Amino acid sequence: MTKSPQTRSIPVWVVRIAWVLLAVVPTPIGDALAESGRTARVVFTLAAWLVWAVGVVAAVWLSPLSLTTIRSLAPLVVVGLVVATLVRPGLSEAGVLWPLVSVGLGVASAFGVFLPDYAAVHVQASAYGAESRLPLRVPLPQIAPIVLVWLLAAGSVAALLFSLGGEVWWLAACTGAAAGVLVWVAATRLHRFARRWLVIVPAGVVVHDHLLLAETFMVKANAVTSVRLANAPGEALDLSGVTRGALLVVSMREAENLALSPYLARLLGALDAVHVRAYAVAPTLAGQALAALTKPPATT
Repeated sequence: MTKSPQTRSIPVWVVRIAWVLLAVVPTPIGDALAESGRTARVVFTLAAWLVWAVGVVAAVWLSPLSLTTIRSLAPLVVVGLVVATLVRPGLSEAGVLWPLVSVGLGVASAFGVFLPDYAAVHVQASAYGAESRLPLRVPLPQIAPIVLVWLLAAGSVAALLFSLGGEVWWLAACTGAAAGVLVWVAATRLHRFARRWLVIVPAGVVVHDHLLLAETFMVKANAVTSVRLANAPGEALDLSGVTRGALLVVSMREAENLALSPYLARLLGALDAVHVRAYAVAPTLAGQALAALTKPPATT
């Protein structure tokens, strides 16, 4: 059963509302900084507002780039709000209610941005004409590196803020340089995962995945013999990168040349270039992908 565009947009609006409310609901940041110096209060307050403002833009402007941005910021906001709540004075007092509400809003935002429907709306917003762009699931072996890269980037930014807040200028210079490099590396690495799509067009079906493929792979519509969902690739070439959940298996009339990335070639123990009669991919919304590929052509 496929979802209507209105249903798929629900997570988008939940994230937008929760994110905007973070600026309205009293957060624990002010209380946590109450006993800090003026420089620290200015640094962390400006950083918090900057993160919020960038998040608003990313939540409103739908695109793969904004998807990467909001998915990088939302967990950072949750961590910041939780830490601020724990270190604020009077944790056991009744006044902790609003900080807990802000934490709940942050958690709602972070949960929403990682839903498949949320990603699908962002990715589809960049489609051209009659294209249907469907995100692909993250390969399981890539999850740990993603978390590690994010932790290094977030940790370097936190170190920079504490150095600035403590007015340790030489350390701020060092951590600033490190943060600049790590944030750039993290942004470029993480953005690849927002640009992994199965693209369905009237002319055929395209796998756009620079993580697992050396080049985009397209099969014309008249060359596709069958499309089905399966729990395992079977004899089809596994282009999921090892993941859980249903796979979309596309079979072709004749063998096609497919260029693998060095990473996938090592993972499969195969050559960089192979001939395939069938391949399996892992869309986050596999049922929607199957429905789009098996939909009868429009009549005039």
